[in-house]
Amino acid sequence: MNNISQLPMRLTIFACTGILLFAFVASSESFEIVISILTLSLIAMLLGEDFGEEMKLWLLLALGSYGLGVIADLLDEIPELDNHWLLNKTDDAFMQIGVFLMCFCFIKMLHQRRTLIDDLNTQIAKARTLGRELSRQALHDDLTGLQNRRALFRQFDKMAINLQHGILAYIDLDNFKQVNDSYGHKHGDELLVTIARQLIRTAPKGSQIFRIGGDEFVVLMPSEDQSFYHEWIDKLYETTTDTRASFNIDISIGLAPYYPGNLSDPDIILARADRAMYKEKITRNQQSRSDNSYK
Repeated sequence: MNNISQLPMRLTIFACTGILLFAFVASSESFEIVISILTLSLIAMLLGEDFGEEMKLWLLLALGSYGLGVIADLLDEIPELDNHWLLNKTDDAFMQIGVFLMCFCFIKMLHQRRTLIDDLNTQIAKARTLGRELSRQALHDDLTGLQNRRALFRQFDKMAINLQHGILAYIDLDNFKQVNDSYGHKHGDELLVTIARQLIRTAPKGSQIFRIGGDEFVVLMPSEDQSFYHEWIDKLYETTTDTRASFNIDISIGLAPYYPGNLSDPDIILARADRAMYKEKITRNQQSRSDNSYK
């Protein structure tokens, strides 16, 4: 009903006011003719709308019935046909049938629009759900459920805007390749999931955990208290003792601060934490060789 609904409101009010005034100055027969012509025009305008073939047939029937009633009413005004029993019986009946059918069509049209709106709302809800799921898949690691590298860089942007400070922990699993080679990729995946859960359990409150590569994890911790994080590292090593022993692996951790001055270039932060991690790994290996030689 776009064409009808787009009629100016002022024009509609003007037409209704004119009809009301016309009713006081014109004869009843002339008034009925004007109203009949306007009603026929409205039905004809509805025929121009796209409501489907079934609805168009109903509108044609309404137009035909009302048109027959108008014709019968006009013929009844001819003196020779005045008081003809057929015209007297059918003019009002056909017009009333036409009005009834037009009201019926309006109800059907409203039902169609309501059904269409419901369908559109359903599709919108599905699209939103799909969008959320796609966003989740784009920002999360399917295996561990942790946030991924893309999510990490988005978080850097948010922290830069909010001028946040904290410590980034870069975590790498030593000898992870041999787990896949010796036990198979299924066990390697299980190990990654286990480490992810242990990180979630031990990470300081307010931290965010990411898996950014095969066996590489990042933990963002909103504080710069170095002693606090060394306590967390000790706790993580203690928590993963059995896991590391079962798979013959170790964990290397490098720390790097983040603050508004370096958040604009997250690669620098990651590189710094990566260097600290490898330094810690070399130191631990040297200590291990020294202990073995001592023995």
